[in-house]
Amino acid sequence: MPESTQEKPFLKGLNNEQYQAVTEKNGTILVLAGAGSGKTKVLTSRIANLVQNGTSPNDILAVTFTNKAAREMQERLSCYLGENIVKRMWVGTFHNICGKILRRDLENYKTKDNRSWNNNYVIYDDTDTKTIIKNILKDFNLDEKVYEIKSIKAIISNAKNKMQDAYTYATYAKEYYTQKVSEIYYEYEKRLALNNALDFDDMLMLSVNLLKENSETREKYANRFKHILVDEFQDTNQAQYDLINMLYPTDCLKDNIGSLCAVGDVDQSIYSWRGADFKIILNFQKDYKNTKLIKLEQNYRSTGVILDAANEVIKNNEARLEKNLYSNKGKGEKISLFEAEDNYSESR
Repeated sequence: MPESTQEKPFLKGLNNEQYQAVTEKNGTILVLAGAGSGKTKVLTSRIANLVQNGTSPNDILAVTFTNKAAREMQERLSCYLGENIVKRMWVGTFHNICGKILRRDLENYKTKDNRSWNNNYVIYDDTDTKTIIKNILKDFNLDEKVYEIKSIKAIISNAKNKMQDAYTYATYAKEYYTQKVSEIYYEYEKRLALNNALDFDDMLMLSVNLLKENSETREKYANRFKHILVDEFQDTNQAQYDLINMLYPTDCLKDNIGSLCAVGDVDQSIYSWRGADFKIILNFQKDYKNTKLIKLEQNYRSTGVILDAANEVIKNNEARLEKNLYSNKGKGEKISLFEAEDNYSESR
């Protein structure tokens, strides 16, 4: 490795593939990070390396899925760069990032049916949204046993994650039940706007719509965030992916001045029930034609026997990006199969 780890301690201990992912300067990069392959170290080291090589912290956007992961990233970066520098970056969850955008620019957005909000909107929690739906059902004289509040809320949430507002959802509603749901959805959106309120799914959908329909706002953020990093990319849904596309378009015009680094592993995609679509990571190289693919296949947690077994199981998946995990920890003990006598014993 040509660069000194004394000057840049965050480069210390990187294997060849990790080093390549950390030091690749510009363009779109897909880091296929197997389990236990050190992806958090790669992400934080890449950000530190960008700053050390002259990138302004203001130009960096790092997105992950949980507050815990975001805090860990910020803590590691603070050790490398100092808290004052890290505070100038946008490091957070999708909802956190969208919240920052909306607090600044939501007033620049209006829906097709003229609903609007100001920047001092409130965010309704699960209890608030269920109360609204309950009141709508009462006003519409609909039976809660047929139109269960929890189910209605899930349908609306799933629609928003697919970027379907109430008007769009109604175009797909062919049966009596779904037509009624579309009416509830429309009224739900109307009542939120009247209270200058958003639900959690609105934060993503409205951010994307704002950037799509307001070119000045879109260019402001696209020009600001020259280097974008996305963690757990296999768990993105359509709304989240559309947000990234708004900030780093697929036309490759930003490749000479910036980078989009997507880190993930389709083999670890488990959140389809929350709207995640593993096809997004599978199609990434088609969407971004000049993508550099880097595979992190060395596992630092497990022994060879465990990884060999995992590789044999996962290779049967038809839709995946091929990789082969390996370890330098030796073969290790053989795998034991435990079969419980009953479900209670198994759960214990």
